[in-house]
Amino acid sequence: MFHANVINQLTNWIEDNLQEPLNIKTVASRSGYSPWHLQRMFKSITGYPLASYIRMQRLNNAACELKKSRVTVADVAAKYQFDSQQSFCRAFKKYFATSPSRYRRFSLTNRSSGSTNNQ
Repeated sequence: MFHANVINQLTNWIEDNLQEPLNIKTVASRSGYSPWHLQRMFKSITGYPLASYIRMQRLNNAACELKKSRVTVADVAAKYQFDSQQSFCRAFKKYFATSPSRYRRFSLTNRSSGSTNNQ
């Protein structure tokens, strides 16, 4: 139970710091555990390797931002600590099975047709 609380606090901290550079050393020092032990504990509790969890959260936040704002794809990629727009687009497409631009267009189209139906 104690480990679950530590991981829960750590996931909250990660989610609050997705726009900062996060790596295993940074997160491990925050947790007080060795990188090796933290990774084992994190995966056993969340089901995800730490790096995958961070990437997944960044991609989900980036997707929300693409839906809700007009910020460029390059700016979203930089905000969520991707090395380049290309690496962001590759990761986004792998995770969502569509490019960030198409995702945004589809979201805007659905939002427009949804608001038309509600009027």
